[in-house]
Parts: sequence; C-alpha cells; structure tokens
Amino acid sequence: MVLEFLKYAYFNITKGDDMNDILSKCANKAYMDLCRTIKFKTVDGNIKAEYKAKICDMLVNEYNALCNAVNACSSENEEQEIFDNEHNRICEEIIKTYSEISDFTYGQAQKWLNMMLKYVLLIEEDSVLKSYLHIPVDSYIMQAVGSNNPKLKYCLKLECVPKKSGTVGKYSESTSKPWSKWNYEEYIAFQDSIRTAIAESDYNSPIEWENEAWIEVAEYRK
Repeated sequence: MVLEFLKYAYFNITKGDDMNDILSKCANKAYMDLCRTIKFKTVDGNIKAEYKAKICDMLVNEYNALCNAVNACSSENEEQEIFDNEHNRICEEIIKTYSEISDFTYGQAQKWLNMMLKYVLLIEEDSVLKSYLHIPVDSYIMQAVGSNNPKLKYCLKLECVPKKSGTVGKYSESTSKPWSKWNYEEYIAFQDSIRTAIAESDYNSPIEWENEAWIEVAEYRK
C-alpha cells in the first residue's frame, strides 16, 4: 500500500497504468530535474509543451530499443558498449530536437535520459538495464565523485570533474564546470572514471553506488 501511494504521489502512477504509461510519466518527471537550466528561444508555452511531449514520446520508444539492444548481445562487455552507443545516439537525438527551441547541451540531454532511466529502475527494480545505467550527473554527484571531504564516506575522491578552465580535477563549487554545460567528451570520461572506481569496490553497479552517494551529499548540504 505504501509503495502504491508513493508511486502516485511522486510519479502520478496508478495501478491501471501500463508500461508505456509508466515510461511516459518517468520521462515527464525527469524533465523537472533539468528544466531550470534551459535557455529557451521562445516564450510560447504551447511550443515548449509540444517539444517536451516530443522528447517524452521519443524516450518511451527508445527505452524499449535500449532493452532490445542489450538483450541481443552475447557478452557483458558487448552489452555495455552497445548500451553506451545507444545512449549517445538518444542524447544526440534529444539535442537535435530540443535545439530547435533552446540552446541545449549534452549535459542537459544526459540528465533527461539518465533521470528517466533511474526513475524507471525505482519502479521496475528488475530492469535488464540496471547494470549498464549511467550516473545522472548533477552537482551532488560531481561532489560525491571529486571531493575529499572526510564527512562524506561514499566519496570516490577522483580527479575527473571537468573544470571551467578546460582541465579536470577535484570538485570545486567555484571552478568546476556546471554539468548543464558539459559536452560529450567530458561526460563520457567522467562516467568511465566512475566505472573504473566502482569496479574495484563492493558495489554491483555504478547506479547502486549513486543512490547512496547522492543521498549522502543531499543530507550534507541541508
């Protein structure tokens, strides 16, 4: 009963919703995690709503494509590579479409796709994509990855956070490049660094670590 209440309260998901309904609601919810960073070229609310719906509809279809692509692979390494390629293709499609009404970046596209996939995982915990999911990048995760703060036990303490200067290093609120301005090269290098660190840990997947690390930073920042 509690789970059904939370699904409705947070995602507006009801017992009568099928998988496509769930995917659509997760995509719409994910939009809220990046919308404040978007610089629109229009003030027309109807146009904004139209393009948001376009992306959400696309993400519903692409979720199934991601699952099918992974299921068709013969090895775990191949599955991750295929997932990464499909993930990049989807992000580029989001950018291509949304750039018609805004200055849209790879950092924003990854947030939309990654948060949608994370929300689906919260509801469908046995998703075949779980092991391959990317970490949704925001300032909390940047801090969790690149901070030496002794109060944050889940910090990876890596020097891989993109900086405004064009280099990488530890996380700094003043010198780190905002995630919403990242390009693909910065993004995938960041993800690869996390994967390498997690592979040497007790976590089964990066997204498993992300859940604990993000909450810890959120609590610390209160």
